[in-house]
Amino acid sequence: MDTTHTPGWRYLSVVFYKEVKMKIKASIILSASLLTTLSCFAADTYQISTFVYAQGQLLASPTMVVEADKMESIVMDNGFSYNLTVKPNQDGTAGVLAAVTVGENTITPSLTVEYGKEARLQIGNQQLKLLVSKVSS
Repeated sequence: MDTTHTPGWRYLSVVFYKEVKMKIKASIILSASLLTTLSCFAADTYQISTFVYAQGQLLASPTMVVEADKMESIVMDNGFSYNLTVKPNQDGTAGVLAAVTVGENTITPSLTVEYGKEARLQIGNQQLKLLVSKVSS
């Protein structure tokens, strides 16, 4: 018996086809939504080159790659530690919040820096130079 020409078989084929088509559309929409969501949450990445001076002598020159709005830290055995957070602005600049400790002295500067241009800060006999470059978005 040939069931491909019976009305019941045709009805089941149409229903099955519509279900498969709806599942495929749902999968495509879900995949597109997931990709959009992931790209929205990808944080900007920055390279921070730092130069720390005390009494005119270079004490440390760490370079870090950091994500926006996440604090990163470096601790060295010479009494130097450094905490840094980069907060991007819409105008090609970034806010930099830092805590730099040399021995028992700590400075906590908050700067707005332009990408690719060196920023300098001097407090007493300590000097901090920063160069912030945007690596990725």
